[in-house]
Amino acid sequence: MASGKSAVAAALASKMGLPLVQVDDEIVSRSGYPSIPAIFAEKGELHFRDLEAEVAASLRTAHDVVISTGGGIITREENMTNLKENGGTVIYLRTSFETVTERAGDLSTRPLFANKANALELYLSRLPIYERHADIIIDTDGLTVDEVCSAILTQIR
Repeated sequence: MASGKSAVAAALASKMGLPLVQVDDEIVSRSGYPSIPAIFAEKGELHFRDLEAEVAASLRTAHDVVISTGGGIITREENMTNLKENGGTVIYLRTSFETVTERAGDLSTRPLFANKANALELYLSRLPIYERHADIIIDTDGLTVDEVCSAILTQIR
């Protein structure tokens, strides 16, 4: 959360001349709910994760596209397998917890981050999973979106 995934993905897709798929937008579109917080409130996290897995599975054959995921997509191994299926490169935008909370602002709009202590625990528990699945790791603290894109482009070319 708040690592810059959406902004960086949009800028990267533009710079590379590729289409952009925002997984969270796909989930909302398929769900019939107006937003992710509404899905969590009405159906819970498990239902949201099931929808997320459906979207990841539908992208397993995608190529020449930039995919922006939510931070929790790594909680299911099959999601990562599906995203890497067609030669996909997973980029982890590593961001300190301090920067995440600064960028996120009002955490009450983030279902899994509404409580700061729980947010830190979740953040710390996911770090090793992100690192295990990442093909490229970019430290984003103090960088602009363009600087992050430049770092990514340097590594993928």
